[in-house]
This record gives sequence, C-alpha cells and structure tokens, in this order.
Amino acid sequence: MPPRQERGRAGDLLSREVGYIRKPHGGRLRVALAFPNTYFVGMSNLGFQTVYRLFNELEAVVCERVCLPPKQELKAALASGEPLRTIESGTPVRDFDVLAFSVSFEWDYTNVLSMLRLAGIPVRAAARTRHDPLVVIGGAVTFVNPEPLAPFADVISARCAKIKGKVARSGRRCISCSKEKGPELCAPAPKVFR
Repeated sequence: MPPRQERGRAGDLLSREVGYIRKPHGGRLRVALAFPNTYFVGMSNLGFQTVYRLFNELEAVVCERVCLPPKQELKAALASGEPLRTIESGTPVRDFDVLAFSVSFEWDYTNVLSMLRLAGIPVRAAARTRHDPLVVIGGAVTFVNPEPLAPFADVISARCAKIKGKVARSGRRCISCSKEKGPELCAPAPKVFR
C-alpha cells in the first residue's frame, strides 16, 4: 500500500478511537509496540492496551502501536519493500529504539517474523547490530512456550509489562548498547530468556 494511502487508513482508524496517545519523539526513548495480528484483533487485547498506556505514562518514553497488515495487503507489502509504519505518526518501525511484541497466540509466531521482515529488521537476533531496535517479546504466549521465538528476540519475558517498563526506564544509553547490556539489564526479573 502506498505511504499516503497507508497514512490515510491510519488516520481513519485513529479518528474512530478513544484514548490514543500522541507525543513528540524528540529526546524520548521510542518504543514501537507491535501486535502480530491485525489491528482489530490487537485492539481487542486488554494486555496490549495496558502496556501501551503504561509506556506512555513515562515522560521519557513515546510508545506507538503497529499491527500486521490485513491478509489482502500483506503479500503486496512484502513485495513492495515499503517499511512497516506505526499507526500514530507513520514512522518506520526500524527507526525506533525498541520493538516490543505482545504475543498472545502460538499461531502468531510466524506473524512476528513477517513483521520483522516488513520493518526491514534482521529476523534473527544474531544478525542484528546495535543500530537495530532492541526486539522484546512478551505476552501470554511466553508463559506457555517461548522457546520457538528465542532465535528471533533479543529479550523474551513472561513478565512483559515489568520488563518493558525496566527497558524503557533504562534510557537511550542502555538501548544503544543493547547487544552488550541487554541480558544484564533484565537479569533481575524472573523468566527472562535470551
């Protein structure tokens, strides 16, 4: 979908929403909160909405949402190379400091990979550099079976909101060196996988 058309659709979605948050990006830790399914599935998820609100309550953080494009647009989006963008500002996801996934269902595992590809972020964690966003995976599925996602995440946490808040409060300095500091940053919390 062309960027102008995509922004128009995002604007239409926001015009029908209550409670979305827009904050300036300057000087803040930028978090793209991703739901690996369509917008309507993501917005019916209370955990996703809660994490969005918790991030945006922090003055030093700006959090914007991103969802998987609908099936009829997904193939065209992958073929076009147009980057995945956030709903609130239309900023490319790869420009954020943190890409935080909230994964509720095992059948969305492949959607996580599709979203990474769409964003232009290396799919495997080992291939990422310190210039790529820190990829954090949380959500209900991490209590059940997080291991299949391990090669694709920098951090997986069963205590999603707690870890995400800790990552957010750590500031840009720790995020910029996430490959070296990531495990130590999250070590005190239980059920953290690398």
